[in-house]
Amino acid sequence: MRRHRITKPGDRNLLRTYFDLVYNPVYDLVTAQSTPYGRLQNMCVEKFEFHDGDRVLCAGVGTGNEVIQVLDIDQKINIVGVDYSDSALNKAYKKALACGKKIDILHMDIQRLEFTTGSFDKVLCLHVMDWVEDDSRATTEIMRVLKNEGQFVITYPSDKENLSLGFNILRDTVRHNGHSGKLSMFYSVFASAFIGGIVYLPLLFRAKRKSYSRIELETVFSRLTDGKYQIEEYPIYNDFIVYGRK
Repeated sequence: MRRHRITKPGDRNLLRTYFDLVYNPVYDLVTAQSTPYGRLQNMCVEKFEFHDGDRVLCAGVGTGNEVIQVLDIDQKINIVGVDYSDSALNKAYKKALACGKKIDILHMDIQRLEFTTGSFDKVLCLHVMDWVEDDSRATTEIMRVLKNEGQFVITYPSDKENLSLGFNILRDTVRHNGHSGKLSMFYSVFASAFIGGIVYLPLLFRAKRKSYSRIELETVFSRLTDGKYQIEEYPIYNDFIVYGRK
């Protein structure tokens, strides 16, 4: 599949600068290595029933760690990754290539997906709704480009999100990885978890906080689907996982 790029509209804003200069350079070294985030990714990817030839959209693909997990399950699917960060897209493409698979990467805003209706068999959107300006529109766009009976997995910040986020990540990572008898290993895990926690601090200072209750999500997806969906809560990240079929 050919690699190409769609030009982004407008100038790079502060959030893009944060991703390119702060978040993406440390993400793979800290957040992606954390036990709680790995579990969240696994939970989301394992919701799908992949079939050879599926066209899968990773909406807000980031640096592509979920792409690796999908390809580990089935190499015969076609992955399209969209994001508005150049540095993230480049990393995602290289990771897929290292797995022996070329994926299509597009510079695109998930609030304005430039695909025809019903373009994808599966859509995965992991830890993206925290950042977009209009998460309601992004959700509608994701469901629009998904085929009828296609599967989706989307995470949303719960209304419990607060300063405990960083502490939860730190505590859980140390609990699962800090039991080595080597003190140096413990400090390494602690430092990694601490940095991973503070990477998410900008979420707490958004001009418009994004959060949902279970009832609000039920209202949204009852409108967008035939009711073939489920909602699970992942307490470490204070996230809801919504998954099902359109």
